[in-house]
Amino acid sequence: MPASDLAGTIAPWRGEPALDRRALAEYRARLRDLDDDIADAESGHDPERAARARVERDALVAELTRAVGRGGRPRRLGDDTEKARKTVTARIHRALRLLDAHHPALAAHLRQAVHTGTTCRYEPAHPIVWEL
Repeated sequence: MPASDLAGTIAPWRGEPALDRRALAEYRARLRDLDDDIADAESGHDPERAARARVERDALVAELTRAVGRGGRPRRLGDDTEKARKTVTARIHRALRLLDAHHPALAAHLRQAVHTGTTCRYEPAHPIVWEL
């Protein structure tokens, strides 16, 4: 079931990409240039130049890590789907903590069988026959 349905979101909005394609291509080109600069500086025995290039490269990698998600796709800003995923996951974890006090075995089972994400599912390792 979509997390947006569980959270009560009526019309999920996918938001704007954190980086457009041009910006992503420019980041990647700059990273290639910095790799070349580092290699040139090291072969030219210029550790200070190599260190400066590494600092810039590390900063760019950190920025790209924040802006890019799975498979190199840009993360989206203002993404209602992501908000719903976080909300539903937090609510399920809270419910499981509360359930621990009353029925620890059931809470443990649900921790293993309930999978959250943009879609959520109940998938126990072994088939369960429920008795009410």
